Amino acid sequence: MNDIRILNTEEITLKIAVCDDNPQHAGILGTNFLAAAQALERKAGVELFTSALSLLSKIKEDIRKNQDTYDIIIMDIRMPDMDGIEFGRKLYALRLDTILVLVTAYPEYAVEGYATHAFQFLIKPVTVEKAGEVLTEIYRSRSQDRYIEIRSAGYAERIDVRNIEAITAETKYTKVSTTHGDYLTLTSLDQYEERLAIYGFYRVHRSTLVNLAHYVALDKNEIILRQNRFPVSRRKLSGLKKAIETELKKKLI
Repeated sequence: MNDIRILNTEEITLKIAVCDDNPQHAGILGTNFLAAAQALERKAGVELFTSALSLLSKIKEDIRKNQDTYDIIIMDIRMPDMDGIEFGRKLYALRLDTILVLVTAYPEYAVEGYATHAFQFLIKPVTVEKAGEVLTEIYRSRSQDRYIEIRSAGYAERIDVRNIEAITAETKYTKVSTTHGDYLTLTSLDQYEERLAIYGFYRVHRSTLVNLAHYVALDKNEIILRQNRFPVSRRKLSGLKKAIETELKKKLI
């Protein structure tokens, strides 16, 4: 049973994939997320998978066929063929807008999972209320407020702040490093810090602002992100550790 489909409306505006190697647990998760979407008056469809490899194969097939893939994936972190951490890394490599939510009975997994493309970590049992909290946060994260306009070289581009990994002060410019490339702008680092603090950005150095959503690890006096690593000033280190802990707790529901 790798692709049982549950639809609750004729018109679907949110595609959700649920993956759990236990068919009964997958069914409960899918039902709860559908109920949560209905309570929020959102139209949604759910597909159930019992194999992470099968789900990954389906996503790649959708990409080859140039078809829309899933908006949200809800996956048990402990899977026999590929665990949720490894799946998250492979999903992130595909550079999709898909949001991954990992389900676990063990909160300590969230520390390792921080380096994946996981949006949140759901602590079992997953009730309709918890599913509703996740969906509400996802809808909020995709609102207009999550975008900033970058003016560079005479043109303006709208950037999703989730795709920004770091912003650094250069000699004459400010460099905005994203998952899709770098941008040079005259907007100051101080302005970006004030605008983006509410989204989990932290000033690790007088010349560096990082997005903790891309945090992987701390290595002595350096912070390692998914694509870059930056020095952390000694006076910022204690505050950074607290900020990382705060962001991690936000991911646990």
